[in-house]
Amino acid sequence: MAFGLTVLDYFVILGMLAISAGIGIFFAVKAGRRQSSKDYFLGNQQMGVIPVSFSLAATVMSAVTYLGTPAEIYMHGPRYGLGLICRIHTPLIVAILFVPVFYRLKVTTIYEYLGMRFNNTVRYTVVAIKCLFEFIYMGIVIYTPALALSLAANISLPFSILSVGLICTFYTSIGGIKAVIWTDVFQALSMVVGAGAMIIAGTAKIGGVAEGWRRAVEGGRGDLMELSPDPTVRFSLWSTVIGGTFAWLYTGASIQGLVQRYNSCRTEREAQIASWLGLIGMGIIEMLAIATGMTAYAYYYDCDPLTSGKMSRSDQIVPYFILDLFQSYRGVPGLMIGGAFCASLSSMSSVLNGIVAAVGQDFVKRMWPNLSDFRYALTVKALSFAFGLVAIALAFLASVLGDVLKTASSIGAMVCGPVFGIYVLGMFVPRANSEGAMGGLIAGVTIGLVQYIGAQMYPSTRDAPPLSVDGCLLDNMTTPAAMYTEVTTPQQSTMYDQLIGNISNPISPEIPATEGPAFFAMSYLYLPALTTTTCVVIGAIISYITSWGNPRNVDPRLLTPIVARYYRDATNNDYELESYEKYDSVKQLQNPDIKDEV
Repeated sequence: MAFGLTVLDYFVILGMLAISAGIGIFFAVKAGRRQSSKDYFLGNQQMGVIPVSFSLAATVMSAVTYLGTPAEIYMHGPRYGLGLICRIHTPLIVAILFVPVFYRLKVTTIYEYLGMRFNNTVRYTVVAIKCLFEFIYMGIVIYTPALALSLAANISLPFSILSVGLICTFYTSIGGIKAVIWTDVFQALSMVVGAGAMIIAGTAKIGGVAEGWRRAVEGGRGDLMELSPDPTVRFSLWSTVIGGTFAWLYTGASIQGLVQRYNSCRTEREAQIASWLGLIGMGIIEMLAIATGMTAYAYYYDCDPLTSGKMSRSDQIVPYFILDLFQSYRGVPGLMIGGAFCASLSSMSSVLNGIVAAVGQDFVKRMWPNLSDFRYALTVKALSFAFGLVAIALAFLASVLGDVLKTASSIGAMVCGPVFGIYVLGMFVPRANSEGAMGGLIAGVTIGLVQYIGAQMYPSTRDAPPLSVDGCLLDNMTTPAAMYTEVTTPQQSTMYDQLIGNISNPISPEIPATEGPAFFAMSYLYLPALTTTTCVVIGAIISYITSWGNPRNVDPRLLTPIVARYYRDATNNDYELESYEKYDSVKQLQNPDIKDEV
């Protein structure tokens, strides 16, 4: 049966997009013509815990999660969900060890910290790398779900790209962080409602949770835990916990959009609570995505729409599932599909606002230091609009340069681990210096790049659990059941499946793997741990060698609170942690010999 959206569904989708735009208009009008840069980027540090927490959860849980995680679970089973264990300890680590440093320094961007702790060479190198990656990421989070929706629900691809891109650019440019946060609240609720409706309706149609689990076990998807220490196993307890811990630590502690939200809170305590609740919220949304994938598999366990030819890509399973479940309920499919649009909006708006903050603080202010705050606010709004148009252009180019963008996205994801490693060096290793930071960054990126290239040269395949078409009526199949072969997916599809791999890999028959070093067959989940650890270890070694006999005196404000306390005791350093407000400029932090006047 062919599915499609009705006129009412389109009106519902447009209505959800209009709400997001309306929130931006509201905050732009409320702020007036004299909106300051602090209000634009940090909401005058008057944002509450609840909206910031919702915004944090919606920011990271993009349409790639809304569509891609269920597809991953549908194809491979629920072991990916072991990563939820990381949501127990990583929020506490971020809240206790990282949030206080950024909040007390009162920075607008996390890159300002690098200039304070190391030097501007490190700072601008990281800014350039991260901004390049984030532009590509914005293009991907617009294009990828738009493509899936266009194929599964017959939604025009240009309509999807332009509606998400232009509306997001509009409300982010005029409303600033307040508009971004409050639209994130609406969008997070939309995602939760959409996922919840699919789970409840799908479970009811298959006959309950017990029947759904029986079908999962029968289909080879009942194995919840793999204890094998083999690093080439795609999803084991060790790869999901170790790799997931590092991935969520660098997400919570070194992503501009998230730290910007921490610093928009009224107090440090509220920032810590918001970071903890936000990271927990990410886990809840991901749990719903996992449950959606399992529900979809149980629904199609004996008539897989991919194998039967009703779909051409695994990432279409969610929109296809929505239209199948709710085809007789006018307007409901539009509400569910709108959740995917909202997921794209939340991620793009966060990244766009973060890029503008970085370019504004690190380049515009440096080039025009005497620019008034009013003119600076107008400048960054114009930059936000221009950068949004660039992201839209990249989304359209993705259809022509798909393979290039997937490779560039993977390389960009490999950068996140080493960048996080630089922050770890700065906050946890008092002897760390700029030479060590640059050396660690280069080493971390290099080892990740080598692993990625090797994985492409020696692709490894592992059998996915089988998919069945035994229950399909032959009249409804475009691919005869006799032509069905067991489906497998590449072990090393991309470096960060959550970002792009889950949603972009077509399903292909099993091909023989070319024998190569085991290092290249390593599960992609270990990559954040590998690159971060490499950066920290190499960076620390270089720092100790280059500072031997001449250790640098570091301002304790730039160290995580626990390390700062021991550092002060060991060095008799007389800085007062509470007196940051006495600093007049970044130069005083870069030169520890300039003491504040207390």
